[in-house]
Amino acid sequence: MYMEIDPLKAWERLRASRSSRPGKASSGARAKTYSTALEQAQQMFRAAEVVGPQTRPLLVFYGLSQAGRAIAAAATTLKGEEWNLVSYGIHATGYHKDFADIEIRTDPAGSAGSFVRLSELLESPIWCGDSVVPLNAVWDNIPANLEYPLTAGERLTPLYASAGIGSQPHPLLTIEVAISRTVSWTPEAGKR
Repeated sequence: MYMEIDPLKAWERLRASRSSRPGKASSGARAKTYSTALEQAQQMFRAAEVVGPQTRPLLVFYGLSQAGRAIAAAATTLKGEEWNLVSYGIHATGYHKDFADIEIRTDPAGSAGSFVRLSELLESPIWCGDSVVPLNAVWDNIPANLEYPLTAGERLTPLYASAGIGSQPHPLLTIEVAISRTVSWTPEAGKR
């Protein structure tokens, strides 16, 4: 994701929102949850920056969990106690299988788990029911894991691209894309 704002300034804005809380987080339990969760999210993300790779994923996970609690507390579309997230909403099964094949599942749609409730709140589709995502598919979407595949097969991984204005007839509508590494499903370079 590209941001025009420096991450430190983004956190400054978020910290300021704790005194002038948005949406439904203006008072009561929602206000307390919003402020506390936002503070904890920032501390966990900061801690994740300075620890080793064995601990970093846990701190990022719990930082995201707390950020989600702040979002839910401020949400104007969540009524009554719907904002109160009661579980993670996502879990793993199939531990008897190979590590890459561990199964990731979500709670059912409409449940109060963080993953499901925030997906619905942000209008992001979830997979549910009998749908399963293997760990290696999630693993391959984490940029830090690009050099550490769980399997030897084909991988769909994120691309790193840089954008710049070219000398095309419509420079505002043309972006040069330079792919830093190629995989079988990408072109060498392209325009969009």
